[in-house]
Amino acid sequence: MNKIRTVMDKAQDTMTEIGARAMLAATNAVGKAMNTKAGRYALIVPMAVSACTINASAEGADAQGMIDAIMGILGPGVIGLGSLVAVVGGIQTGVGFKDDNADGKTRGFQTLIGGAIIAAVGAIVPSTISLGGS
Repeated sequence: MNKIRTVMDKAQDTMTEIGARAMLAATNAVGKAMNTKAGRYALIVPMAVSACTINASAEGADAQGMIDAIMGILGPGVIGLGSLVAVVGGIQTGVGFKDDNADGKTRGFQTLIGGAIIAAVGAIVPSTISLGGS
């Protein structure tokens, strides 16, 4: 069983390495193409044309439903961002205590509290937004 696991791990590592090399090669090729005028046109024009073919319709659109959908997408992102800012504030506070730096402690606590507020807003606001309809 361990031999199979070892072989599968090696195969997975090999595939990951091949994928990483392919992505690096593709990124380098796009970067080189973007350095030329023709390359920029060859890459950007098809993207712009494909973006123009998107059909948008407001038929049967429910404004509250659209707001709920947008908040459903943005809410977790705002909570994550606030949590990240709070973690950074905690780290700053710890460094301020380590260095016995009053200004660093203050900035750290402010960042920590700011991140907590951002996360709280991300958790509370999506459930409270209403257009006043039924």
